[in-house]
Amino acid sequence: MVALGKASNAFLTWAASQGIETPLNLAERDDGRYVFCSEDIKAGQDLLSCPVSACIVADSLEGHTFVCWSERRLNTLLSKIELEGVAERLAYERQLGEKSKYAPYMDVLPTLDDDRLLSLPRFWDSKRLDLVTDGGQLLRRMKNDERKDIDQWALACVDSRANFLGDGTYAMTPLLDMINHDGSVQTRARIEKNKGFSGPGNVLHLSLGKDYSKGEEAFISYGNLANLDTLADYGFVTENNPCNSESIEVRMMQELEVFSTLEEGQGLGLLAKPISDRNELDVTSFIASTIAEASGEARAGANDTNDDRLIQKYLSERATLLDLALQRILAKYPGLEY
Repeated sequence: MVALGKASNAFLTWAASQGIETPLNLAERDDGRYVFCSEDIKAGQDLLSCPVSACIVADSLEGHTFVCWSERRLNTLLSKIELEGVAERLAYERQLGEKSKYAPYMDVLPTLDDDRLLSLPRFWDSKRLDLVTDGGQLLRRMKNDERKDIDQWALACVDSRANFLGDGTYAMTPLLDMINHDGSVQTRARIEKNKGFSGPGNVLHLSLGKDYSKGEEAFISYGNLANLDTLADYGFVTENNPCNSESIEVRMMQELEVFSTLEEGQGLGLLAKPISDRNELDVTSFIASTIAEASGEARAGANDTNDDRLIQKYLSERATLLDLALQRILAKYPGLEY
């Protein structure tokens, strides 16, 4: 822990002026800001109370119900249009500089030369991306998320920090976005209506399902996220992540049988012969060999990362999970050759 800088102190003063209440203290270390408990916190106690008026949103939140941060990517109501809306609002506030109501908040957000953003794969160079031997998962995810017409700084901040609000709305919430992730921490959020700090307005309340002692770093859950999700959106990977999932691409050629319909004047056609005619063990063997190959590629990639610990951890965890899948197949089919 190091002494708080000028920007952090100014932010805390601003947060208090906006009616943000919390038993948390802000701290700094080499890898960025984090929060710790200034007092013992019991399960169910508010970890943060923040007027919605202090949040950066794309539109009005009146009548909306808060859904916790963990639903930001998983909830099907989250649209790209809404995501871009908050990014555009954030970029606008940044352009206002000191004239922005949120200027002290802007000053503590990471910049494009900050390691907190540079850890996001969207900012990696091709040489580093080539080290990721995960069957193209990360590249496909990046291509799907890419939006070149939006301010890249703002979009990265929103992707890595925004909390989802019900009815397709979401926000950048000061201080909440500085709390680090622990998938094991049960996290609950709610909106209290018409309880504004200095007049009518809604207040966001965040609470946890565990106790914290004074001086402990506090964590919340961002959701049941696989390592691909946390790497792509947040720039970190969790070891032994109970929510991790991996995918592989399996291509099977179906046997095709040519048949003639000349008598009906329709020429030749193709009839697919179902692959279920084949031996079940052959199909299982093919899948097992594909899994083994993907695991081998991931493990080899982890060993060839040139001491890139983030990629190494990502690929090692992928290999571990794929090995577990292979073990389960072999437990069901002892002696299976693949």
